[in-house]
Amino acid sequence: MGKKRAQKDRGYITAKEHKEEWGGYKDKKRAPFQRLPFNCCAITFTPFEDPVCTEDGTVYDIVHVVPYVKKFGKHPVTGAPLELGDLIRLNYHKNADGEYACPVTSKVFTPHTHIAAVKTTGNVYSYDALEELCIKPKNWKDLLTEQPFTRKDIIHLQDPLNVSGRLISEFHHVKFDLAADDDDEAQGEGAALRNVNQDVQRALGALGTQEAADAFAADWRLTGPGKQNLPGFKPGAVTWDTDDYSTAAGVKQLQKAAAQKAAAAGGAAGAAAIAARPNPKAWYDEHHAQYKQSAFTTGGTARAFTSTIAVAQTKSERQLQLVERNPSKKGYLRLHTSLGDLNIELHCDIAPRTTENFIYLCEMGYYSDTVFHRSIKNFMIQGGDPTGTGLGGESIYGPTFKDELDSRLLHSGSGILSMANSGPGTNGSQFFITYRSAAHLNYKHSVFGRVVGGMEVLGLMERVTTDDEDRPLQEIKITGATIFTNPFQEMEQEQQQKQQEEQKQANAGQPGDPDSRRSSWFSNPGASNIAATQRTGVGKYIQQAALETAPGSSKPAAAATAAAAAAPEVASAPAAKKQKATQPMLNFDAW
Repeated sequence: MGKKRAQKDRGYITAKEHKEEWGGYKDKKRAPFQRLPFNCCAITFTPFEDPVCTEDGTVYDIVHVVPYVKKFGKHPVTGAPLELGDLIRLNYHKNADGEYACPVTSKVFTPHTHIAAVKTTGNVYSYDALEELCIKPKNWKDLLTEQPFTRKDIIHLQDPLNVSGRLISEFHHVKFDLAADDDDEAQGEGAALRNVNQDVQRALGALGTQEAADAFAADWRLTGPGKQNLPGFKPGAVTWDTDDYSTAAGVKQLQKAAAQKAAAAGGAAGAAAIAARPNPKAWYDEHHAQYKQSAFTTGGTARAFTSTIAVAQTKSERQLQLVERNPSKKGYLRLHTSLGDLNIELHCDIAPRTTENFIYLCEMGYYSDTVFHRSIKNFMIQGGDPTGTGLGGESIYGPTFKDELDSRLLHSGSGILSMANSGPGTNGSQFFITYRSAAHLNYKHSVFGRVVGGMEVLGLMERVTTDDEDRPLQEIKITGATIFTNPFQEMEQEQQQKQQEEQKQANAGQPGDPDSRRSSWFSNPGASNIAATQRTGVGKYIQQAALETAPGSSKPAAAATAAAAAAPEVASAPAAKKQKATQPMLNFDAW
């Protein structure tokens, strides 16, 4: 039974137990715990669209935090001084279901996930991925962009074991009831008119009466211009002046204008623009292509033998095969658009045919003044069609060429450059750039590059409003391209230099070359045009012409010739065998 058992086995409860465990009086100052969700803005407490954060890991929507900082200059949560330059842009990754997830481990973020971001790039990962792949192996490079960073650059956005700074009731703007939209209206409706005279106050007070409305309706001169049907305006996420069309009338009006522009581009103007562009295959064959004879014939001779309607052909001709260049280094170029520049790295060592097509289409100006005709948020943006309809475009190899699929090139992360097609082996000139990972496109579209600079420009493209057919309402145009590294052109130049050296070595043995006669008596005995004879005895290797023209010789040429003829055991060169006359192979001219 034990001692002091009566202290526990009692028929009543104490006042403290009744207060804390039962329905007694509760302290109203202790509010229930409310933690800010990881996907919500710390100012409005609503899900963010364009997230930014501070170094302490507090996340905001840039649309709401910029006016707050401009007005108060303080940290909304801690109340410390804050400037706009202290804000860090975040790049969240979404999976196919639209949920925030880690781009490396594909782990969906929950209120119990330890979430961290890299300050130098703004990419958001699960802390487990950074710990296993960066911290423990001391691989201090971003997992997506490979940009270097340090341990101090890791920002903890959500730590389940540390909830400090996440309690909503402790936020500075909540305690002091601060909001960016507070203005002079809080001081009273007549605060701005306190210094006007009584006549003005009486006139302004009568504006809202029925008598004033009747007076305005009677005289058209007192009626202002009608309300224009303009789209609403809302500050954008990055440029702070991006249009956000909130009214249905404004959206329909812009959709109609975009449709008319697209129709015009696909009509006479589009046809004229396409006709002005050079043919990609003809341009490539003229400037960079190199062909060689293959092991197969064209089959014209066989058709002439077996067909009565085929053109008569008596000589077999070999097929011409394109010489494929396979470089071992990457290519780099800059794509200029109307919203900014995109720096692109091309995988010329893994996908040589696709990258060669893209580089030379950029070099010939095939993409200049073309528009991105398709953009889907959280997916990709597509362009490269000179018609602007998504139905045109050719490659430098012809209308289409085959896919180049590799397990090292996948649609993982944003900024992946890949070819658009309508099925296997239908690549042309159209390409797309991903906004997010698209695993369902792996091994279906040829990945050949990635964006290594200008991710903020790609974010601007994603925020442009589109119509029902995913066509951007604001025209996004490619204005040109600058090629920095072209491995294919370098290989072409090396091959030309090699051919020139071989031609120079071949010309070195010609009779007109003075070097060909140097030391020919022992190193190049066949270089002389005089027929060689075989002799025995002393001086049998000396040529006859050298004996006849020896300097200081008192013998005349005839005597030298007679002495040479009188030399013992002189044998003439053996007669060459008679060759049989044969016709060229595969030539039926005499048939």
